[in-house]
Amino acid sequence: MPAPEFPLPSLLAEPAQIIDPPQYSVAWLILAALCLIVIAALVIAVLRISRAVVTRSAYRARPGEVETLKAEFLRAVNEIAARHEAEEIDAREGHHELTAVMRRFVRSTTGHDVTSQDLATLIADDRTHDVGRLIAHLYEPDFAASSDTELAESVHRCREVIRRWS
Repeated sequence: MPAPEFPLPSLLAEPAQIIDPPQYSVAWLILAALCLIVIAALVIAVLRISRAVVTRSAYRARPGEVETLKAEFLRAVNEIAARHEAEEIDAREGHHELTAVMRRFVRSTTGHDVTSQDLATLIADDRTHDVGRLIAHLYEPDFAASSDTELAESVHRCREVIRRWS
């Protein structure tokens, strides 16, 4: 049995018409460029704002003058303790240096010269009461021929007075 012949579609019989692809508008390129500019501006703005916030918080967190003085005198007290541990100075000399450091600390933080004031005056003044009590504690091992007071305990007390100072 012979195969039936199907008629060819009419589309193939006529020459095919080629359709050009659609053209893109220049508006899309302009829109893409504007989007890139806006994104870049946002990134730059976020970076500048965040850096400004970090800088402001760093300046805000910077220690004040009193805190800087406290750190300086804590280092001086720690240096005395280190010299005593290295046996460069004995306990008596260490107590004498601690007394001088604490008197300089009061003068530096308050402007009140206490280098030559006696203990009664130091303790009576509200500004120097804590330092006066500390110096009274330091005088016994400083001036006694022998003392049971350890320099480490005195250093600890000096650190506490400096840290609590306002």
